[in-house]
Amino acid sequence: MNSNYGKNLIGSFYQPKLVISDTSFLNSLPKKELICGFAEVLKHSIIKDMVFFNWLKKNTKKILLKKSKELAYAIKKSCEIKMYFVTKDVNENNLRMILNFGHTFAHAIEVKNNYTKKITHGEAVLTGMILAAKISFLKKICNRKTFEEIKNIYDNNNLSYTYKNYLNFNAINSLIPYLKNDKKNNDDKINFILLEKIGKTSLPNKNKISLSGLKLLSKSISQ
Repeated sequence: MNSNYGKNLIGSFYQPKLVISDTSFLNSLPKKELICGFAEVLKHSIIKDMVFFNWLKKNTKKILLKKSKELAYAIKKSCEIKMYFVTKDVNENNLRMILNFGHTFAHAIEVKNNYTKKITHGEAVLTGMILAAKISFLKKICNRKTFEEIKNIYDNNNLSYTYKNYLNFNAINSLIPYLKNDKKNNDDKINFILLEKIGKTSLPNKNKISLSGLKLLSKSISQ
């Protein structure tokens, strides 16, 4: 549950007995909502499966056009990856935090904008992943090619609009006050999930950045 202090700060852990994914329902959704789902699919490929990521490079257009075969495969692979992390860390004490790649900035964007429908969760996540990937490159955790591969999926599928307004110093700085209440944080630093390469992130609690350090980085992010 969300609050005025941040997103997903209130809740409990209770596993469902059954999850049904009916892809025919997706035909009723506008593209903006489909992009929400795609953001999570892309995230799962980035954090765990390079082969799946390469498949998405070739098939994202078909997914966004609601082609049933590609949609079904993308959903299946995405669910399998999420299950991998959830079953290994049900209470989100460590490994499961990797599922929050891109969400540190995303939640800050949503809170700053008062959860407005103008910016969906998925669009915020797409922005957050680009920013997290850029920080990963700037801190030399991943190489430029990794960052460019991710950015190319956005550019080739008309998704660049999600991050264009946040690649500048003032916009990034405006998010910093909202990062402090991220649920991954356990001290006064921001606990980022950063990227080592496609299919592998750094471990939680390995890349914590102070608020002053993030302000310095924000100058480079916007370049």
